[in-house]
Amino acid sequence: MVINRAGTAADNLKELIEFMDAHDVRTATPAKWRQQVGDGRLEAVFIGPDLSDKDIRNLVDDVGRLDPNIPIVMISEESGT
Repeated sequence: MVINRAGTAADNLKELIEFMDAHDVRTATPAKWRQQVGDGRLEAVFIGPDLSDKDIRNLVDDVGRLDPNIPIVMISEESGT
């Protein structure tokens, strides 16, 4: 699951993950991620750089309640050239 507000950035990361032979990668905004997971199995969460601190705290708490063993990867923005 890629969680990001900017759809294009989320789609780019989704394609990269799928390229590494991961299947059924989904994207969502912070408010809609549970709906995107549905009845599926959440294997990992990639949190985009455009989320607020509050969004990140809420996501980490929610994912931890769902399963504390789900890996969470924080994506940061590139700086410089």
